[in-house]
Amino acid sequence: MKKTAAALSLLISFGAFADSKPDPSDLTSTNSFASGIVSNDGEISVMGGIAGSYSPGNNFIGLLEHKSATKTSDDGRLAQDTRLRYFQVIDIDAGIMPQIGFSVDYMKSWKMSETNDQSAGSDIAALGAIAKIKTPWESFSLFPNIAYVQGKAEVGSADAELDLKGYQVNLFGSLAIGNSGDYLILQPQYMFLDAEARDGKSASGDVCTFKMKSGYGAPVDDAGKWWAELSHTYTRTDAQLFRFDGAQLTDNDHLFELAVSYYF
Repeated sequence: MKKTAAALSLLISFGAFADSKPDPSDLTSTNSFASGIVSNDGEISVMGGIAGSYSPGNNFIGLLEHKSATKTSDDGRLAQDTRLRYFQVIDIDAGIMPQIGFSVDYMKSWKMSETNDQSAGSDIAALGAIAKIKTPWESFSLFPNIAYVQGKAEVGSADAELDLKGYQVNLFGSLAIGNSGDYLILQPQYMFLDAEARDGKSASGDVCTFKMKSGYGAPVDDAGKWWAELSHTYTRTDAQLFRFDGAQLTDNDHLFELAVSYYF
């Protein structure tokens, strides 16, 4: 399956089942790649993707990404996040839905301090279904994805533990522009998590996160091995915390990223 040209990284790919020329705008292509990403928040990410086919019409891609801050916290540590994803789709040629499959998404946010009450870490896994939707425009690719989410979090110096459960909805859209390989991406995402404290005393509540990623990518060389992508992600998080006063927290964030990828 071709990756949503939204992920990226500079990690070594361990295998390559590549087409003659990569096309990152097509999410069902079997190209392995490596990418590096920098952001305006001072974060650096590396990612590797391994893609291939188990059989004709049965494609997969696995993605491994690690993100690190470059600015240290009060404890002198760098915030770290790791993400592992796997997508598999099969051809069914059923009208407007020519492909269906499943997705596995594991996200870990590393807790960087044992003494800071604001420090938090989490382990979250999402298991879902994905499909390709046929559109009137051949150059426009659309993949809806819905997943059940479950995990845990540790908050503060007292290691308060929270059980997390909810759902995640993604829409991976990409538009190929002309014959040069240029493409546009549009990827909205919504996640709802219900948090329950295991000790019955720590903060619990609901967390709703909406993300909208848009970007533009293009080949850097004639062979189509090197690609660059500039993207913007808007994130809005609403958290209703039920501790003592039912405090509500809202956060709005704008992230700009530049990614350079090499396709094997």
